Amino acid sequence: MRLSTVLKDMPGSEVIRDAEITGIAYDSRTVSRGHAFFAIPGLKDDGRRYIPHALSRGASAVVTNLGGAFRETGALGVPEETGLAVVKDPRRALSSAASCYYGYPSRALTVIGITGTKGKTTTCHLIRSVLEACGQKTGLIGTVHNIVGDEERPVTRTTPESLELQSLLSEMVAKECQAATMEVSSHALDLCRVEDILFDAAVFTNIGWDHLDFHGTIEAYAGAKARLFELLQKSRGLKKKERPLVAAINADDDYAPLFREKATGRVVAYGLGDDAEVRAEDVRTDPRGTSFTLVCGKTRRKVRTVLIGRFNVLNSLAAASVAYGFGFDLDDIARGLESAKSVRGRVELVPGSDRFSVWVDYAHTPESLRNILALAREMTTGRVIVVFGCGGDRDAGRRPVMGKLAGDMADLVVITNDNPRTEDEDKILDDIESGLKESRGGSSYLRIKDRRAAINEAIGRARPGDVVVLAGKGHETYQIIGEETHHFDDAEEARKAILAASGRDG
Repeated sequence: MRLSTVLKDMPGSEVIRDAEITGIAYDSRTVSRGHAFFAIPGLKDDGRRYIPHALSRGASAVVTNLGGAFRETGALGVPEETGLAVVKDPRRALSSAASCYYGYPSRALTVIGITGTKGKTTTCHLIRSVLEACGQKTGLIGTVHNIVGDEERPVTRTTPESLELQSLLSEMVAKECQAATMEVSSHALDLCRVEDILFDAAVFTNIGWDHLDFHGTIEAYAGAKARLFELLQKSRGLKKKERPLVAAINADDDYAPLFREKATGRVVAYGLGDDAEVRAEDVRTDPRGTSFTLVCGKTRRKVRTVLIGRFNVLNSLAAASVAYGFGFDLDDIARGLESAKSVRGRVELVPGSDRFSVWVDYAHTPESLRNILALAREMTTGRVIVVFGCGGDRDAGRRPVMGKLAGDMADLVVITNDNPRTEDEDKILDDIESGLKESRGGSSYLRIKDRRAAINEAIGRARPGDVVVLAGKGHETYQIIGEETHHFDDAEEARKAILAASGRDG
């Protein structure tokens, strides 16, 4: 394929020297002979500094922009025999080029994007379960894993870079998937990773306090997420199999009007209120699951799911809204919800104790921590114990807020390391502790920096009927301390601690 071919959909691109390319890369370490290297100036580093390395690995072309220390093409150091293109935004051009290179795979798939602060992962899995029940072989791109055909693959970020996204979608087409459901982060929307994916449905779950270190304000954060709903209009007339464009919006969230304003296609409002087109009635929850009556327009079905809590009812309604908007049968939709399994690290019950319960949950924002602790309070016949920390090199403003929440809602709080990264561990705990001291339980908490020791202490103190919540890391199997990444799995550590608390080895 020619460099000019992969850039043909990118307005304003100037191909100074055309070249044959055998692939695309944006990390010089992954360049192979014949690749086009997209040198992207980033937030922390400038990809143009790595052009010599890419060329040494055999790159046949370079795509980048001019500016700063690279105001002229001569400053890029690209030899005359190598292809060169100058674009306004290399990251945006990468998205367009990747879509072209992989044959526009989203045109052949029904693609559903899910955005919001909480619930993306569970909703993504629920949509897959529902679509599969409706006869649609469905791939998945998410936080816990990717699913291509029937193969599960590990992930490194919520929404991959555009090149990996288009490659994954291409593989799904090759494996005869008919649909793909994917989590779409605010970073991905701001950084053009999904700009050239043709979405058939967009789902909004909720807006809460998250990623303000990147976006600055909650309004900018919400605006970035609303971009997904604007992207829907790109799909008209370009799909191999046209479906109604569906915008599924949580009517119970304060930011619902913003997403309605940006939406294209059929808007399906879901929620627990009587005015929602898709809603749940007669909700009943217990430690083993939830039952409710699913109402879609004028039809209704009884549903029993293994998922626990009001927020998972909303996630179920979001999934139902998409399939309902597409026109699938309500019996199949209900069957898909009932057959869905719980998602790793999302209210994950750790087995091993019949005296108390231990949950692992990804709650790492004030809203998600409030939700999981409220659910624990609803389910427990004893006390609520919570173990949590906050990530380093991330929004520090949430730390005292979460500390106060935990102190107000739990009977025993153990603050500990999450992923401190390069930030001082004690400074993070000090920030959390400042909020804890203002809470109802401000005088009764533990500060244990070592997360393994904190988990052991919390579970060791659990009594019959208690619920122990290990919050913040969820499905993650690592801990980042300084620049090093160590294996660490909350569920794994909890199982060991439960055995120790039971007086058994293992």
